[in-house]
Amino acid sequence: MTQGNIEKEEHTIQRNQIIAVVVIVVIVGAAGAYLLMTPPRPTGQTLVWETIGNPDYMDPHNNYESFGSWVHYNVYETLYTYEFDSLSTDPTVPLLAEDLTISDDGLNYTFTLRQGVTFHDGTPFNASCVQYNFERMLATFDPSGPVWMVAEPILGGAAIENAVYGSGPGSDDHVGNFTEWADANEDGTGAVLVLDTYTVRIRLAYPYVPFLASITYAVGSMISPTFVEAHGGIEIGAHNDYLDDNTCGTGPYMVTEWTPDVNIVLARNENYWRAASARTDFPNAGAIDEVIIKTNEDVNSRILNIQAEEADVVYWPTTHATQVYNNASPPAFSANDGTQQSLTPNTLKVWAQYPTFNIASIHFTMSETMNETILGKVVENPYKVINLRKCLSHAFDYETLIDTVANGFGNQFAGPIPTGMFGYPEDASTYSYDIEEAVSYWNDAMNNNDLDTILANNSYTLVFYYNSGNTVRENAQLLLADGLRAVLAHDDAVQPTEELEIQVQGLEWSNYLHAAIAGEVGCWMIGWAPDYADPDNYVAPYAKSTGTFGYWARLAQSPGWDAEEVDGWIDDAAQSLDEDERETLYAQITEAVYEHAAYIWVYQGTTLFVTGANVYDGQYACNPMHGAYFFHMYKT
Repeated sequence: MTQGNIEKEEHTIQRNQIIAVVVIVVIVGAAGAYLLMTPPRPTGQTLVWETIGNPDYMDPHNNYESFGSWVHYNVYETLYTYEFDSLSTDPTVPLLAEDLTISDDGLNYTFTLRQGVTFHDGTPFNASCVQYNFERMLATFDPSGPVWMVAEPILGGAAIENAVYGSGPGSDDHVGNFTEWADANEDGTGAVLVLDTYTVRIRLAYPYVPFLASITYAVGSMISPTFVEAHGGIEIGAHNDYLDDNTCGTGPYMVTEWTPDVNIVLARNENYWRAASARTDFPNAGAIDEVIIKTNEDVNSRILNIQAEEADVVYWPTTHATQVYNNASPPAFSANDGTQQSLTPNTLKVWAQYPTFNIASIHFTMSETMNETILGKVVENPYKVINLRKCLSHAFDYETLIDTVANGFGNQFAGPIPTGMFGYPEDASTYSYDIEEAVSYWNDAMNNNDLDTILANNSYTLVFYYNSGNTVRENAQLLLADGLRAVLAHDDAVQPTEELEIQVQGLEWSNYLHAAIAGEVGCWMIGWAPDYADPDNYVAPYAKSTGTFGYWARLAQSPGWDAEEVDGWIDDAAQSLDEDERETLYAQITEAVYEHAAYIWVYQGTTLFVTGANVYDGQYACNPMHGAYFFHMYKT
């Protein structure tokens, strides 16, 4: 190599080094600029949510109402869940499970479980935990709770369910059938089998299409076995009082305080297993360190608080929709940032008029007698009289309720199956507001059903109940009372011996629910949100004699109701894989409920969800299958 070539080579090296330095400086500078332009991920935030009511229980295996299920969605986890960022009603997302294999005959569900997950108390999650939780569900089995949806399809579960509803929870039948069932799990012939540390198989009695969806409801939540055993364990047929008030799951939040009628405080789980992976799709996941859910029954106070930024999200009833909603049609959900439908987009976000499977209904207790709450005595039950129920079904002004009270946030439907769901019979019969028809049925009840004598036994008083703070339900019952007064004011109406006093009475939520379960309120209103998106989740609770509302209504005791026949239709529809057969059966069930006037189908709702303008990613609470998921939410 000559001297000149060496000098040229040195010059080239120096030049390349300079270029490299410049490139590095440019890259570093660009990265610095990017960091300066990108705000840091928010942390340490507190979310204040004001609503009405309270959970019934913190135990997901016994609680069966939407408030508690919403809390459980953030504290506990199931094997599968729904897409976090869509309105999908299919449970396609593996959560505590990583994979699922379903046998060709639809009877065996084999779950491969996620490793490295721990409960809030540090207990490792594994297949034995799954077996323990399913056994706990069928052991505790509150007949007013959600366990029915697990017991009915699971192998051997029907015998336990029949014992609970036939002989009572904790009865000898319940204890004996459960013990035999649990022993079979241990010897490898049962319904919930541990195959290895992270593999569990669940066996069904018959193919059941919505099984995965049914255990994606809160009842399928996994509770730490260590926590349960440390606080009273499992007693067959009984609640665990400590678990009714305290929680220990695998989810992103932990309940640190619950003062009924005041607040629920949730703290972020700092060891949450999804913390890092969630940020791939939700970069600000985990920003909310604390959630304070406040009970505030005063709608005007809630509205003032969110307007003053003292609350971040509030329950805003449709009765007050005109104060926040600009009446714009709902845009495509994915394109709706919450400002398009808001009257004040700089301060409040609104998501309105998206379809739901939520229904509202007025219920009757139909037993021969009842221990009436307000009257404070056992009375002959006027609502056992079908002609009175048909009278009230025609005396209710559906159109006024939907258009004026709910401000158009709903539609009339023929229950129990909601419109838009498979199995809804498009040609189903419905009751209409018709005072002449109502008078005709009233007179039949007075002349042919001895209603006057029954009313005398009730001190000539009828009470229509609602849960206090729910303005829609209050106004619905006021409309029903006005309708019955219009019947009595009609020239052709047969008058009772003494003037009938019609009262509309609110009860605090927990008292309301317990009175309904105990059959102590004869006419009361409630809503139903889906546990899983299948018609079985509507006909079973409403029309089956052992279903939630059918059981509360004493439907099996109601004169003229053929519980054996209708229960059979419901079972056949649940077990059939033939869609045409299922549709035929659901049409029969719908018609039977209509003919019996078992419920007043008030309306099927649409969404009204309101947050502060600085709240993000809360809108997926509009998904009909779950409430808001706090871990993905954040504020700016």
